[in-house]
Amino acid sequence: MKSDELRSLLLNNNTMEAPDWNEIKEAHDAKPIEIVNGQPVYLFDKIFDLSFNPIEENVFVCQQLPSAYVPMHIHQYIEVIYVYQGQCTVVLQEGEMNLSEGGMIMIDKHTPHTVKGITNFDIIIDMKLKHDYLSSGILSQFTNKSIISQFLIDSLIDKRRANNYLYFPFAERSKIPGIMEQIMCEYFDRDFFSSDMINGYLFILFTELIRQSNSSTSTQIDNIKQKDVIVLDFLKYIDDHFKECSLTEMADHYKYHPNYISAVLKKATGKSFKDLLQIQRINKAALYLLNSDLPIPDIAEEVGYTSVSFFYKKFNDFFHQTPKEFRENQSMHSMAIRENVQL
Repeated sequence: MKSDELRSLLLNNNTMEAPDWNEIKEAHDAKPIEIVNGQPVYLFDKIFDLSFNPIEENVFVCQQLPSAYVPMHIHQYIEVIYVYQGQCTVVLQEGEMNLSEGGMIMIDKHTPHTVKGITNFDIIIDMKLKHDYLSSGILSQFTNKSIISQFLIDSLIDKRRANNYLYFPFAERSKIPGIMEQIMCEYFDRDFFSSDMINGYLFILFTELIRQSNSSTSTQIDNIKQKDVIVLDFLKYIDDHFKECSLTEMADHYKYHPNYISAVLKKATGKSFKDLLQIQRINKAALYLLNSDLPIPDIAEEVGYTSVSFFYKKFNDFFHQTPKEFRENQSMHSMAIRENVQL
């Protein structure tokens, strides 16, 4: 499916008549489970398509119809609302939030919400995710993760946990519209490996959101506070100098007392300077194991370890396997993928 075909499909969908809410409520014996701001809140524990057919998928992409009435509700999956064209208003317990074209909101599980103000011009995309793609557990699968990316992921997760949602307004030169378009093209025009392609685009989408939300050079979401900028500077220094980095040299570089740097890092990340340094070194070692044939002692030296036995111990602490086992297991996994592709 091409971009113009996608737009034509979405415009045509907007002319469809949505199922009547009263009939749906009666058919499924839907009853409010609580009252929020004077409005009844319903539990939506199933996913339905535009014709109200139940869907069993880990990722579901649908279009919110202008003619549909959807009351305040909660569900047991994460919902992403994206404005492909026009605008809409998302109603949350804390108040209303206006989304304009290119904007996106990610709503956490069990969070009362609804959408209103959709006209025939507005195209609102609804993406339901049974798995939390924005989690440190899933995103940590990226082999090029670093202490900086982990810090940004954790910061964003904490923000969502506090607010029950994450709001991403449209940003200039944003890649989000293009990524969302690719997801929709794959979803609405299924082909071989479409599910794999969608999962790949979702990883790209959420890593792009992490980068966008934590950009200190633009006014997005919430501008990073000065203390967060300092933390990122400290993490960047460790990232750049992990091989020979020491707390004393770092303190000299920034003209701060070593104890101050330790305290700032510990408060922001929950980890000590030494822990962060080990994480960065082990992550770099994992990259060498995956992408080179270097002997393990050479890799240990390359990432800053003078003792190979100490390197083995730290690697096993992080990955619960030896460097050799890690390399062999990853190699077998890659071979299995290649064989499946050949089939």
